[in-house]
Amino acid sequence: MTPMRKGQRRGFTIVEIITSLVIVAIIGLAMTKLILGQTRAFQFDNGGRRARAAARSAMNILITDLRMTQDNGGVTFVDVANRRVDVRVPSVFGFVCENSGTSVVVSLVPVDSFQRASGKYGGYAYRDSTTGVYTYVAAGASDTIQTAGTGRCHGGGVGLFADTTSIAGRLGDVFIASGTVAAAAPIGAPVFIWQTVTYEFKASQIYPGRYGLYRTVRGRANTDTTADELIAPFKTSARFNYYAQNPYSTSDIPVATAPALNNIRGFQIFLPAESSDTMPTRNTPLSAAVTTAVFFKNTRVP
Repeated sequence: MTPMRKGQRRGFTIVEIITSLVIVAIIGLAMTKLILGQTRAFQFDNGGRRARAAARSAMNILITDLRMTQDNGGVTFVDVANRRVDVRVPSVFGFVCENSGTSVVVSLVPVDSFQRASGKYGGYAYRDSTTGVYTYVAAGASDTIQTAGTGRCHGGGVGLFADTTSIAGRLGDVFIASGTVAAAAPIGAPVFIWQTVTYEFKASQIYPGRYGLYRTVRGRANTDTTADELIAPFKTSARFNYYAQNPYSTSDIPVATAPALNNIRGFQIFLPAESSDTMPTRNTPLSAAVTTAVFFKNTRVP
C-alpha cells in the first residue's frame, strides 16, 4: 500500500463542486432553451403546413367541379354573402340517339366506375347546334336513368356510337334518361348527365367559431342528397367572388356583387385556411391565405 503523501487530497473541495454544478446548470439551461426553441420551430412549421394543406386541398376539390360548369345555365344560385354557390356539374358526356318526347336514349362515353356509382341523377342537358347553348332538363322525383340495349343507338342512320368506345378497359353504355321537357333534343346532339353541387362556407361542426367548406350533392328534385364537411378550419372571411362574361377584356377583375347567373364565367375563391390548434406563445392559430381563380371550360362568345 502506497502511503499518502503530504498535501495529497482524496476528493474535491466544496468550491470545486459548486463550480462544477454551476457549469452543468448553465450547459443544461442552454440545452433546454435549444430543445424548446427547436420544438416551437417544429410546431410553427407543422401548423403552417397544416394550414397550407387545408387551403390546397380545398382548392383542388373546388377546381375539379367548378371548371366543368357551363356558363349558361350551369350556375343556379349564389348568396348575397358570397358564401355559397350552386352549380350543375356534368358527370358523363355522350350523344342523343333517340327522342320519345318524354325521355331520351343517350350513348355515353366511359367514365370511372366510382364516379358513376357515386353520382346523382339531376337531369340531362343537350346542346343547340345553332347557339352552342345547352338546354337543361331537370329530373323530377320519379324520373330515372337506366341502361338500355345498345341497338337503341345503332340504328336509324345514327352513326354516333359512344358506347363502343373503350377507355382504360372500360366501355361506354346506352341509357334511357327521363325528364319533363325532352321534345326539343335533336338526334346526334351532344348531351351530358349532370348533378347539382353546392359549395358553401359556414360554421364548422368540428372547430367551433371557425368555418368549414361543405359540399352537398343533390340529385333529382333534391330527393337524393349527400352532404359533407370537406375541409376545415377556415377564417370567417372565406368567400367567393365572380368573373363576368367579357371575353374581350384584357384583364380579369373579380367582383363581389354577382352578375346575372348566366353571365358568370368563373369564380375567385378566397381560402384563409388555419391550423387546427394554437401555437405556443400565440393566442390564435397560424393561417395561410390562398386566393385562386376557376374559369369555366365551356364559355360562349357573345
